[in-house]
Amino acid sequence: MTPRNDPLEAAALERFMRATRAVNAAFDATRGESGFEPDGHSVARSLERLDAALRELETSEQSLDAILSRRAGH
Repeated sequence: MTPRNDPLEAAALERFMRATRAVNAAFDATRGESGFEPDGHSVARSLERLDAALRELETSEQSLDAILSRRAGH
């Protein structure tokens, strides 16, 4: 792949990288639950955060794929 100064591609790649980091952080938070609240709110919040991060990762990946496919002429 030849590097280009395509601002749309750069923005999509940055979004994907941010989403990847957010998934990693959210996953780490779910594993780091040392104490469970009696009502389970902290666990639920951690899982909601992970779910949202995974959705953003999927969306950002689809956007990046579309941009790269268009660039490759597919």
